[in-house]
Amino acid sequence: MRQRMYWLGWLGVGALGIAFLAGCSGAVASKQNAPTAGAAVAASAKLAVPAAAPPSATEQAIAKAAKAGKYAFVLFYRPDDPAGRKMKATFGRVEPSLRARAVFCSVDAFSPDEAQLIQRYRVSQAPLPLTLVMAPNGAVVGAFTKAVDEKTLRAAFVSAKTADTMKSLQDRKLVALCLQGPRTKHNAESRQAAEQFVADSTLGGQAVLITADPRQAPDLLKRCGIASAPTESTIVVLLPPGQLVAKVAGATTKQDLLAKLQAALASCGSGCGPSGCGN
Repeated sequence: MRQRMYWLGWLGVGALGIAFLAGCSGAVASKQNAPTAGAAVAASAKLAVPAAAPPSATEQAIAKAAKAGKYAFVLFYRPDDPAGRKMKATFGRVEPSLRARAVFCSVDAFSPDEAQLIQRYRVSQAPLPLTLVMAPNGAVVGAFTKAVDEKTLRAAFVSAKTADTMKSLQDRKLVALCLQGPRTKHNAESRQAAEQFVADSTLGGQAVLITADPRQAPDLLKRCGIASAPTESTIVVLLPPGQLVAKVAGATTKQDLLAKLQAALASCGSGCGPSGCGN
């Protein structure tokens, strides 16, 4: 059965690849008439945050797993739903072999004791059963509705750099992903451009730089649409929830990156929102 991915950003790769939200920089002409990328990202982050309640049993289990460097697989289901009970049984079969790497939690999707967790991940808006896979850093790196087989669960782990990138995007941050290693060319020039780019004032402090050795994160390359490890240092610019704005190989400059960001916003027009262009 083909698995369907949930709504969280940068999870599904699908036939159309990664879906992303475009933004801009005010570093080029007409900046007075266009919102900056920093403003666009900051606006998308203004979400209502309910008053914090004491952590539930599941929240405590997730936190304990993260502290131990483990993943958390969380199943939201209806106890009266045969599909939910089937998924819970699947969890039971997989857990023993993955216990050293992850904890498994099953949650009644209507439990008042887990209301805060259910609201945080908008479970009421998703088809059930829903399985979320959480990395130790808090990123949701997998989200599946309906049935999920054992093979899919075992393959849900990602590299640390992929988890870092996904966490930043889910925190509504612009990401400058600098792919370079000992064998790539133009490392110094590329790195300097990326550092200056994320520090630019037009981005409003909403940008982060993540550096990854492409040979150690093949899953990250795949998500960025890169078929093999590049021979030149490559900068990939991403906007939440996962819009691929630019991909620049070799020596580049801050100005070039800002211009590509501006062009991406211009192509999106005024219809950019947290869920992508036209939303």
